[in-house]
Parts: sequence; structure tokens; C-alpha cells
Amino acid sequence: MDIPRIVIAGIKSKVGKTMISIGLMRALTNRGYKVQPFKVGPDFIDPGFHNIATGRKSRNIDSFMMDSYSIIETFERNCKGADIAIIEGKTGLFDSHDAIDERGSTAHIAKILRSPVILVADVERMSRTAAAMIYGYKEFDKYVNIEGVILNRIGNPRHLKRVVLAVEKLSGVRVIGAIPRENIDMPYRHLGLIPAHERQEYEMLFDRLADIVEKNVDVDRIIEISCNAESLEDVKPNPLFIPAEKRVGVAGVIQDKPFSFYYEDNLDALSARGIELKYIDSLNDKKLPEIDFLYIGGGFPEVFVEELEKNDSLRKDIYEFCDDNNPVYAECGGLMYLGESIITDGEYEMVGFLTFKTEMNRKFHALGYTVCEVAKDTFAFDRGDQIKGHEFHYSRVIPSRKLDFAFKVLRGKGINGEFDGVIKKSTLACYQHLNVLSYPKFVFKIASAIKTKNTVF
Repeated sequence: MDIPRIVIAGIKSKVGKTMISIGLMRALTNRGYKVQPFKVGPDFIDPGFHNIATGRKSRNIDSFMMDSYSIIETFERNCKGADIAIIEGKTGLFDSHDAIDERGSTAHIAKILRSPVILVADVERMSRTAAAMIYGYKEFDKYVNIEGVILNRIGNPRHLKRVVLAVEKLSGVRVIGAIPRENIDMPYRHLGLIPAHERQEYEMLFDRLADIVEKNVDVDRIIEISCNAESLEDVKPNPLFIPAEKRVGVAGVIQDKPFSFYYEDNLDALSARGIELKYIDSLNDKKLPEIDFLYIGGGFPEVFVEELEKNDSLRKDIYEFCDDNNPVYAECGGLMYLGESIITDGEYEMVGFLTFKTEMNRKFHALGYTVCEVAKDTFAFDRGDQIKGHEFHYSRVIPSRKLDFAFKVLRGKGINGEFDGVIKKSTLACYQHLNVLSYPKFVFKIASAIKTKNTVF
């Protein structure tokens, strides 16, 4: 496959990589290109910005949770109809799931997809030091094709002249953009950049970022570099996304302001298995629609606790759905919602089906990749299987009664440092976020559970 592509990678976090990636995506979109965005790593927030900037659904690719086939297949499947792919990296270019192994890094994705890389470097108050740093990135892994660098936070024309000369002469990497310090902030919340649907002014902001990129970056050169990317081998379609012949049933998906953290591939895979998706608004809908399975993703329920508490009609309906032994799967924010209450500047009643409260803390309670072993058979997981995922949250679970768990934590914190996946009847709620491409059986088992309703643990 010969889709033009480029990886935008930072030398570390918070160097302006996201703003430059969005600005480039929007600039190309404004030029008439059909841009397919991707995000490296387990991130739910940046893809929302990509969606707005390009008008196409961004996809996550991650080499800790996904194998090379799944990464290439995801890339090729979603690039159909696109003119160019922009892949926004995560953290620093070489940062991975541990100190030595490259899995999970932006660099590893660039190698798997044979994609050229553009580095983003914050060079505020640097000149020759920037050259030394960029030279190190170029030499660290010769199989990572760094084709250029965008220098961010240039102070003045004198600084620009010195740092460009130093970088190009001493590191051998071409400078293809130099962006002055701008008073533009992408507001941060405790889990990262705030979700796109909470800010209506993003369209104007993204056009401004596109204008900055057009004025300060050689966009034509980036297009040229992307077109010179090596060809990718065509891989077979993933069976997860081959449409089923028959309709299986209906899944309710709570996707709204409090609960917005879903991998697009998870939803697509459910649909492909013949499961109709009905979307639910936890703030405004008073009853569940006629559904066979309920899926509650993560998000920021703690920000909307008052509104969630006020919608007691829906909360009661969800309680009854769980109590009737229907299959329910919830992650992180969804786990919090199914508990008795959320404690954050007061205590607010939630669904109350699971016997615990969750309390918000000021510091991260858990952040990073996870590995769990399934300790009990459930409607979605088989005992003995290992599941790779990730967790990031500020809340902690305070049990009211003894909890029953489905997962033993091998890496990460889970609910109590040892276990994750609270189970009660056919409800399963965990802190771990799952990408179906790391555990395809999840979707097939849910389809089977919907068919049979045989979901008693």
C-alpha cells in the first residue's frame, strides 16, 4: 500500500507536538486533502481533536497492546479514501513500556509502518544544545527515519538564525519549520487535554493553528517526504471487521459528556459482529432503550456528578438492567458510575449496583500499561487468558462489602493493587481500558452472550 504518511514525534511530552500535529492536519484539510489521523498509544482525548481537525475518525495504534499485523491492518483499513496519513506520536519518540524494550514507543510504530518521522523540539533558550539533542535522536536508532525537525518556541530572529544554523550544520537534520513562541494554550485537565466536545471554539482554534503552521512550516516539504514513504505490504482483512451475515442484537453505548472514552475500533468491531449500537445520554435520557448489552466507557463522571445524580430515572433503570442479569461491561468512569457514589467536593449518588464508593484524589492513583490474567470465566473473557490494556485515573475504590473480582493484576494497580474487574451477576466493571485488537475474543464472546443470554458467572 502506498499511502503517503508521516509521523509527528516529540523529543518529550509538552513540546507542542499535539498543537503542531493538529495544525498540520487542519492545514492539509483546508488545502483539500483527505487526511486520515492516527494517534500512537492509549489516548482517548487527542483523537477527538483529530476528528474535528480533519473530519475523519482518528484511530489508535499501539505496539504494546497490538501486534504488527493489527497495526498495519488498522492503518490500511482506515486509510481507504484518504490522501495522506498523519500519525501523532506520544510522549518522547523512544519512550516505551519499559526502560529497554521499544514496544509501545512512537519509534516502534514508525518502523512497523515504515513511516518517515518529523521531530518536534522545544528549543526555547537553546542553540547548539538543540543540535546535540537532535543529533542524539538521529543516531540512537538508525532504523528510525528522521527526515526533519520542527523547532518550536523560537524567541526572536537572532535566536532563529543561530538555532537553525546549529541544528542543520551540527546534527545533519534539516529544519523544515520554526515556530515562534505563541500565547496559545490547549487547556489541560487532570487526565490530559480536555475532550473536544466540551469546547465549542475549537474550530476557530484549529484554523488558527493551521495558519501558524502554513506560515512557519514547509508544508509542501512534509507532503513530499510523506510521498516518499516506503510501500507497505497489503495484509489480509481482520476477521473482527468483516461484517456478520445476521443481526445479533442491540448494544446500548453510553457516549456523552461524562463518558466519551471509547476506541473507535471497539465500536466498529461490535457493529461488524451484527450488534446494532444505540447511543445513550446519561444526563438527559430517562430510560434505557430496548437493548441486550450495556457498554459504559471511561470519561469524566466526576465533573458531571450533580447532573448524573439528578437523573435518577436512568440510574434506576440501569440498576434494574444489571439486576436482571443482563450483560454489562464498564471501564474506569463507567465503573465509578455503577458504584454507590462518587466523592468529590461532596458525595453524589450513582447507580448503586456495585457495592463500593469511589473517591477522587488530587494525584494520579494509577497510570500506565496493564496486564491482567482472567481468574474467572465471564461473558466477555475466558479464564486463564491474559489481557493487555492501560489505566489512568485519579479515583480509588472504597468497598462497602467484599468484592468479587474477575482479573488478577500482573502489571498495573487495578482496583486494589492485586485485582481488577469487579463482577456481580453479569456485570463486569474494571479500571483497565481494553482495546479489542489486544483481545479480539472480547467481541466474539459478547456477540455470543447476546445470542444466548447465558451470562451467569
